[in-house]
Amino acid sequence: MRIAINLTRDSVGGITSSNLNLVNYLYKLDYEFVGLELTSRIYMKSPALFRHFDPEVFDHHILNIHHVPLIDALKHSTMINDVENIYKEPIQIVRSILKDTRPDVVLLSGTYYMPWLISIAAKAEKLPVVLWYSGVLSKETEHYPEEMRKIFLSMERAVIKNATKIIFPSELCKKTVKQLVLRSKINNSYVIPNPVANIFTDPSAVDASIERRIAAVGRYSRIKNFDKFFDLHHELRKRKWRHTASFVTNPDANLKKMPRTVELLPPMTSEGLKKFYLAQGLVLCPSTFETFGNVPMEAACLGIPVLVSDKMGCAEILKKVGLANMVISFDDIEKVADRAQELCGQSILPRQLNALKRILDNNFISEEIRAVLDDSIRKDNFISKY
Repeated sequence: MRIAINLTRDSVGGITSSNLNLVNYLYKLDYEFVGLELTSRIYMKSPALFRHFDPEVFDHHILNIHHVPLIDALKHSTMINDVENIYKEPIQIVRSILKDTRPDVVLLSGTYYMPWLISIAAKAEKLPVVLWYSGVLSKETEHYPEEMRKIFLSMERAVIKNATKIIFPSELCKKTVKQLVLRSKINNSYVIPNPVANIFTDPSAVDASIERRIAAVGRYSRIKNFDKFFDLHHELRKRKWRHTASFVTNPDANLKKMPRTVELLPPMTSEGLKKFYLAQGLVLCPSTFETFGNVPMEAACLGIPVLVSDKMGCAEILKKVGLANMVISFDDIEKVADRAQELCGQSILPRQLNALKRILDNNFISEEIRAVLDDSIRKDNFISKY
């Protein structure tokens, strides 16, 4: 089978890690890939993340659309059709790529404008599309002006309409899309958690240092809510609870609110992240909403305690394996500080850790996704329903 897949190279992004986990698994099973990378960057280095794949098996296409900034397109549009017309050239290029490479199925991660553009091209070429949800666009753009929000809502609905099947990483994600985006029943959908790479599920020794260390990892954005991590750091210092705090994020982040006492670190490779997690006493994720949450699951699979927002999809997994004490509302920072002091440096019980690794096993989850992809190309299933 040949799979077309949209690519990102943000090393602190969930789409990148989930895609790599799946591709690494299917690559061993003689699947072929057409990588579609649409980028708004005017400059980029070569794609080191995908360099280990054979070009004959992993056909990587990069389309630069920096000359058509999304914000400019939105400012000149009153409806979704206007935006589509502005991007007709890249849509046609993607369509030509799909026509030349003839993938059996198109796997799209996310509902932002780049997956939306690819979905239009795939529909025009009559190719089945599997939408792998990662972030709810309507939630991520809640703070935008009303006219822009309406266009983003139409964009997200269009991607869903163009999809043959949908994979949600959590029940929270599915419920949110049903209530906020479609406002109707969702058919042809599956709830499958994001896979965790084998490097994080292999047995590892946790650094049993007596030094208290807390950390956060991820793209700095409004919905990730990392200012709450900074607030927690302030609260713990006010309590004279000695600790170190580290933040791994994108290099272009606007960190005006970050205290100088927080150590800032750049994105890391999987190997680097593993060493970083193992040196922490607690990893925090205060998102106001997240469809899953790869970072806390990676850390927890290594035996590191985590504290995640109750508005994250991965909270369902933690509760399922008996780690409900690692889920909390970040509305009350004093209660968060109490829980952080309680959890930092603690151990996850072996039975809980084993249950977590079984649920998030990359091979098992990749097989589930593979079954959805296989099923989507059957002629009797190639009907878009929602």
